[in-house]
Amino acid sequence: MLTYQDLQLVAALAREGTPVAASKYLNIHLATLYRRLKELECHPAGPLFKRVRGRYVLSSLGEELAQAAGKMEEQLAVARRRLASGEEQLQGRVTVTTADSLVPLVTRVMQAFRILHPAIHFELVVTNQFADLARYEAEVAIRPTNTPPETWIGKNVGDFDYGIYTGAGTQEPLFWINLDSSLSSIPAGRWLAKHVPAQQVVLKVNSMWAAAQAAASGVGKALLPDYLARYLRLQRLQGIDPQLSCPLWLLIHPDLRYTPRVQTFLRFATEMLRKELQAA
Repeated sequence: MLTYQDLQLVAALAREGTPVAASKYLNIHLATLYRRLKELECHPAGPLFKRVRGRYVLSSLGEELAQAAGKMEEQLAVARRRLASGEEQLQGRVTVTTADSLVPLVTRVMQAFRILHPAIHFELVVTNQFADLARYEAEVAIRPTNTPPETWIGKNVGDFDYGIYTGAGTQEPLFWINLDSSLSSIPAGRWLAKHVPAQQVVLKVNSMWAAAQAAASGVGKALLPDYLARYLRLQRLQGIDPQLSCPLWLLIHPDLRYTPRVQTFLRFATEMLRKELQAA
């Protein structure tokens, strides 16, 4: 039966590349590592590693196991932090506001958080405008912005870039999917107004998510955040000036700075979103 220790061995050997280095990393005898690896590879699905110029390289099956090990390590790290902090079981509601383009990322964060804290439930407010946190329309704002409100407490979880994308297999010529005047103040809206002639626009939308869906359907090409295009598996035509890069912020009202459920979610979301942006 496959155990967590088995997954750790696969991940360590994939990371270190050689049995000698992996045994040192795991602090086990080299002979023990060889024995456990031999036992693991005694199955009809095939080997977990290929030997390439003296190094161990993951097979497709080994890659699946290494990914499973990584997810378990993340969950174990979170559980250890909870134990170390003496944190009690969290419960109640957390209301989050975000932009439509971030919904796929934010909902994944929510689901991962609920696995650890099943007594928490969420309300999600999707809008391209900042919600009024002072009136508790939302307790947490997850938003791309270069100018976060000075009165809110927040963390910059990282920057994301833009590119020009279209659906896979879309044929030339490609017309533009543009953003309408309701989004003219955001960086993408300003870039489009400067670089895209009106005669080249085939569709205007009032949401980044709609632009991405239209591009995926083959309507034309769109300027999109890399994280959103990656989620929809769009085809990248070209990159954009890095000056268009935008920070992603997690923000809360100062009155909620000591609320355990909000603070715990803030820490968790910060860590997970940073990894998602790096992957994009």
